[in-house]
Amino acid sequence: MARIPFGLSAPLAAALLAALINAQNQALTLVNGVDGYLEIPYSAQEVPQSGITFEAWITYDDTTLGSGYRWPTVCRQNIAPGSESYFLRVDAGNTANRSLRFKVVTAGGAVAASWPFAIGQLNTWTHVAGTYDGATASLYINGQLVASGSGSGPLLDRGGVLRIGKGDDSGGPIEVWNGQLDEVRLWPFARTAAEIAATMGQQLASIPGLVSTWSLDGNGSDGSSTLHANVVGSATFGPSTAPTGTILVPPGVLALGTSAPGCNGTIEQTVTSIAQPGNAAFGLAAYRASAAAPGVAVIGIPRSSSLAVLGITVYVDSSVSVGLPFTYDASNTARARFGIPTSIPAGISVVSQFVFLDPCGPFGLTASTALGIFVIP
Repeated sequence: MARIPFGLSAPLAAALLAALINAQNQALTLVNGVDGYLEIPYSAQEVPQSGITFEAWITYDDTTLGSGYRWPTVCRQNIAPGSESYFLRVDAGNTANRSLRFKVVTAGGAVAASWPFAIGQLNTWTHVAGTYDGATASLYINGQLVASGSGSGPLLDRGGVLRIGKGDDSGGPIEVWNGQLDEVRLWPFARTAAEIAATMGQQLASIPGLVSTWSLDGNGSDGSSTLHANVVGSATFGPSTAPTGTILVPPGVLALGTSAPGCNGTIEQTVTSIAQPGNAAFGLAAYRASAAAPGVAVIGIPRSSSLAVLGITVYVDSSVSVGLPFTYDASNTARARFGIPTSIPAGISVVSQFVFLDPCGPFGLTASTALGIFVIP
């Protein structure tokens, strides 16, 4: 019998296990040269120091782009000219070039990954994702790596708003996207090709750990966090034909409890993919631990109630648990990678938590938020 994680009711657990439902599924439509976009007020969460993945489903019409300089933009953080922290856009310039570029600006300088595409290649729905892990900026198309560039250091936080569907305002609405956008997401770490591919065909909401998901189903609401977008100008919503299947509400994962503060503040935890039988890309990620702090990722059955010990709150029953090794990427995100075998049935539930040696934590220890994880159909 599957156990119910601490703090969850039986009806909610049942809802988690039967969470595949049909979605409304709309998309945002924009026209280059006509002002319209989504805008999110500044938050440090928009410029994660633990790495980044920005992803979306897009269509792009390269045949109706006006003359003169054009920079159709999927996203841009900080719209002051020349002051972006990152952007994903088509560098059309004044010759209608067809080159998609993901650029990040870091403490070590700017780094970009660019991908040239053919005439009409983006007329049909295409999944795009840009990542940066503290050392490499990568661009993925439909879950496949197509370009990368070397960099160093964390993202440079210059403040400013985050825009979806437009870059800066200089020159008028020449940086408005020219097509449709759907299922836009921001993750505070660099996802792998396998992780991106595993979820790009799903509509996600309620992902914990400072992940943002904008389903664009008629509004700019962030379905996982608090980075809600204002709809500006001629941005319109309509039926989407993006190949995103069904929506997971919630997607078999819930945040439990709070983190003990360490040298870098509270330590967040999230999943890198969705716990489904046969998903080899499933794993855990934690960020804001002290640099390369040793520790362990613990996964097991939940306690009937939380336990306070040595200044941290434990949610995993240590008598029925396993400790998993983890590695750090260049942005100091801790990654515990393990897949879900096809033999694991839907309905199994566990709790996960990272514990670190941290000189700033109580008694030299700190722990991440915990996750209640359900294997869903």
